[in-house]
Amino acid sequence: MTAEVVGWSRGEGCAEVAAVLADGEPIRVEGDLRRSCVESRVSLLVARKFSSFELVPVVVPNAVDIASIGSVSAAVGEGPHSPFAVDVASRVGRKLGIPVEVATVFRDDEDRERADLRLFHLAAPYPDIARRSVLGASAVDLVDALEPSALIVVGAPGGSWFYRQIYGPGHKLAVAAPAGALLVRSSPRRAFHEARDVNDAIVGVHLSARDALQIVGHSVAAVADGGNLVGIVRTSALEAADPGTVIGDLMEAPVAVEAEEPLSSVDELRDFLDGGPVPVVDGGGRLVGLVVAGTGGR
Repeated sequence: MTAEVVGWSRGEGCAEVAAVLADGEPIRVEGDLRRSCVESRVSLLVARKFSSFELVPVVVPNAVDIASIGSVSAAVGEGPHSPFAVDVASRVGRKLGIPVEVATVFRDDEDRERADLRLFHLAAPYPDIARRSVLGASAVDLVDALEPSALIVVGAPGGSWFYRQIYGPGHKLAVAAPAGALLVRSSPRRAFHEARDVNDAIVGVHLSARDALQIVGHSVAAVADGGNLVGIVRTSALEAADPGTVIGDLMEAPVAVEAEEPLSSVDELRDFLDGGPVPVVDGGGRLVGLVVAGTGGR
């Protein structure tokens, strides 16, 4: 798996929050955010608002003052972004050295059992995170039980009761949070996240079969010309050919996944490529890297 890259765009608190979420140095993304995220292989983007594309997980700060945060609470429901909310809360707590909890609201005794089970599963990967369920009529009741210096992390709007309460009229949980809020939206990992340079799996069209066999270390190699993917060549074809034959005469039609496709698309090509690296291209057919066996399909 490639190293995670945290990016941030212009907006209040974005740079500061990115610094907290990143293990290393976060990078500034400018201009065309979509293109910048792909080119820089951004794994998580901190931005002033949710983008129209869903290439990467996004965190949107709302009135966050890093210096004033004393604890973190991931407010969760049944929505798809709850696991990411817990992960973000864990990162903040670990970086700042402060307590973290995962919390939800239940409306009655019957609802409490489901709520407690949900908390158990969401917190399971994080042994240091506390769990808390609150009886209340709306998700805003969580705020009343928070510490005065608590940062709240919550998923983007969804269709569940919990999220309707958070984002419905008069129930702006993010605004009411004591130390501000992080609104989060998850996204599946894409092919470009795992794409990387593999020197022994890329050859040029004019290279001879003899020389290619000295370079290629996989069952299949990508054939590039001027930075574009123009074909693939199999080791079996190189071994069977006259040593002086050029790759351009041995290659097959190009096979690849586009950079923005989910990693599951990579697995669909593995058998066809005999387990070799899967080429990844941008929208113009330019080769941006390869995904080697063992990194796709997470």
